[in-house]
Amino acid sequence: MFNKILILSIFISTFLYSNIRSDFPSYNYILTEFDIEESFIDNPEFQHFVQKNQHNFRKRYINAIKRGGLIVPTLREMMYERDISPLFLYLSMVESAFKPEATSHTGAGGLWQFVKATGREQNLKISKNLDERFDPIRSTDAAIKYLYKMNSNLDKWYLTAMAYNCGNGCVNKSILKAGSKDLGRLISPQNNFIKEETRNYIQKILLMAMIGENYLFTDNDRLGNMLSTLPDDKIVPVQVRSGESLSSLASILNMNKYYLEKINAHLKNGRAPHVRGYRINIPKSKIQMFNARYAANMR
Repeated sequence: MFNKILILSIFISTFLYSNIRSDFPSYNYILTEFDIEESFIDNPEFQHFVQKNQHNFRKRYINAIKRGGLIVPTLREMMYERDISPLFLYLSMVESAFKPEATSHTGAGGLWQFVKATGREQNLKISKNLDERFDPIRSTDAAIKYLYKMNSNLDKWYLTAMAYNCGNGCVNKSILKAGSKDLGRLISPQNNFIKEETRNYIQKILLMAMIGENYLFTDNDRLGNMLSTLPDDKIVPVQVRSGESLSSLASILNMNKYYLEKINAHLKNGRAPHVRGYRINIPKSKIQMFNARYAANMR
C-alpha cells in the first residue's frame, strides 16, 4: 500500500512539474534574469504556489496591462536605458497593479509603493500639494536607483526583489539564519527563515513574469503578446508655466482631463507647483499639439 502511495505521489509531482515547464517555457529566462538557479522551477513550494494562483494571477495580469496603457512602455524604456532587467516591471505590477494613484493602508503610494520616508530618501518631493511618489516617471527613476543601491549589498536580483518588500537587513538576517542564499531554502515555510509576506512576494513576481513572458490564451486574450502589442505611445515630461492647471492643459491638448490627472497623480491640487520650469507628463502622441498650441506661446 505504501509503495502505491509513493508511486502515485511521484507521478503527480512529475505531472505538475512537466505541466509548469510546458505552460511557462520562458521560465529559464525569468529565473536567469533574477539570478535564480534553473532547478528552482522544481521547488515544491513554488510548484504549489503556481498551481494555486496561476488562474487568478492571469486575470490580474490582464487587468493591470489594460490599465497600464502609456505607463508600461514608459517604464520598460526607462529600464532598458538604465540597464536593469525589464522584468522588474512585474515588481511594480505586484506593488500597484500599474495604478499611478495607488495607496496602501501603511501609507505607501504610487506605482512603486514608496512610503514617505523612503520617497524623500530617493529625492522625491513630498508636500501638501505635490507628492512625486505618484509621478510615474520620477518614481520609476527613484525605484531603479533604489534597486541598484540594494543590489550593491545583496548582489543577487532575487534577493534585491525580496529586500524591496522587507528591507536589506531583513534579507541579510534571513541568509544568516538559513546559512545559505538558496531561494528554495529561504522560502521554506517549515524553517521560517523569512516572513511569509516576503516568501509570497518573490513568488508573486516570478509567477507574474512567467505569465507575462509566455504566449498563452485566457478569455481570448493573448497574454504574452499584451506587453509587446501595447500602443506605440508613452508618457513624456514637458515644461509648463508655473501653477498651470491640468484642466486648462487638457482642453488645449483636446484630451480627457481624467486621464491627464491619472498620469499626473502627483499634482494633488490639479496644478503644476509654483516652480519655474516644472515638467508634467503628457502622452507622446500629444507632443506636436503641445508644441504648436502651448509651448510656442511660452516663448
